[in-house]
Amino acid sequence: MVRDPGIHREAVKTSVQESGAFLPRPLPEDQYRMQSKPLGICLILDCIGNDTDALRETFTALGFEVRSFSLLTMEDMIHHLCQVAYRTRHQDKDSFVCVLVSRGGSQSLFGVDQTHAGLPLDQIRRMFRGDACPSLLGKPKVFFIQNYETSEGHLEDSSLPEVDGPAASSMDAKAWPPEPSTVHPEADFFWSLCKADVSLLERCPTSSSRYLQCLSQKLQQERRPLVDLHLELNSSVHDWNLGVPDKEKYHVSLQHTLRKKLFLSCK
Repeated sequence: MVRDPGIHREAVKTSVQESGAFLPRPLPEDQYRMQSKPLGICLILDCIGNDTDALRETFTALGFEVRSFSLLTMEDMIHHLCQVAYRTRHQDKDSFVCVLVSRGGSQSLFGVDQTHAGLPLDQIRRMFRGDACPSLLGKPKVFFIQNYETSEGHLEDSSLPEVDGPAASSMDAKAWPPEPSTVHPEADFFWSLCKADVSLLERCPTSSSRYLQCLSQKLQQERRPLVDLHLELNSSVHDWNLGVPDKEKYHVSLQHTLRKKLFLSCK
């Protein structure tokens, strides 16, 4: 075979990038994936109207698609919750956050009107279970709730129409084909509830929630697991309570079924 003297053959070189040196590191098995853009929807329902702006700024900076609404009736709250739980696709998002601020009873939220029993907190949680909202199954569902508790708590046993589930809603049932899963429908919830006496609003109608102020501050600090961040949040609220009368104290509780570490940031 005759070789063309004008042709010089060189060995094929593989760049460092092609070799995989700059590929994203594998996600640790004990950590939730938080890499989608946006990270997920953050639904803010502020029935008092004092915390919306700060919360929107915080969660937008963290990489969430923020949907915020203020001064809502109970029917308004149900509408927006149903819209996100039953009529929104979360397949391409890694998480969901919901912030609720309202007057309420011991286990319900009233919105801006108090002519009924209120929307039970447990009913809100059921709307986002894995069997009710399949596209969030296995993904973290985070709730921060500021409830200004009134003395009307005895009304909570009054009748309240059930919120329509996905089968009764207007969406196409074929949009959510059933898929077998070993994940429990109650898994992956982070439920932070802060109660304060409604007299706080009567004395200072335009003041922000100390709990939500601390939350925004903590979320803007150094990245760390949400459970650890919440411990620091609880400590900050406790320190605040030491210097105020009983009627001005905040009471924070946490229930969660997280199976992995959760970082509310893509950074």
